Amino acid sequence: MSNSDKDVEVRSAPTFTTPTIWQRLAPLAIPFAVFSLALSIWAAVRVSADDANAVALRGDPKVRVCTAFEMVATMQTRNDLAPATASLALLGAGDYLVRQLDANTPDRLADAVRDFARDLQDVGMNALAGVPYSDPRQAARQAEGDFDRKQVADLCA
Repeated sequence: MSNSDKDVEVRSAPTFTTPTIWQRLAPLAIPFAVFSLALSIWAAVRVSADDANAVALRGDPKVRVCTAFEMVATMQTRNDLAPATASLALLGAGDYLVRQLDANTPDRLADAVRDFARDLQDVGMNALAGVPYSDPRQAARQAEGDFDRKQVADLCA
């Protein structure tokens, strides 16, 4: 055997293997996971307040809603709350009112309460965002809220 034979490196031809099904599907895993997550979030958010309250709440619906409304109306007259606390109270009051509604609540009352609750939350969120009550748009929101409050009060009378 000569010296030149020792220096020759023997190489074999590269072997190609067919990728498995899992190797072919791997690039699709992340987009599929993102799609699944988005679909799950959409399904969770899609449930409306009425669907969540499909089970009847205890007590007479009108009495329950009107009692909650009276409490919220009383809360609105308090002058001892700091501005940020009052804004947060408006947000919570709107949510509280909507949670008192169920399928047995009279339609006119339920619609009026939803409108009033939305007004409370709109005013509260804008106040938290720094919109002063002297702003014309905020004043319009308050006027709308007062109108809707009177509607609920009339329906609860």
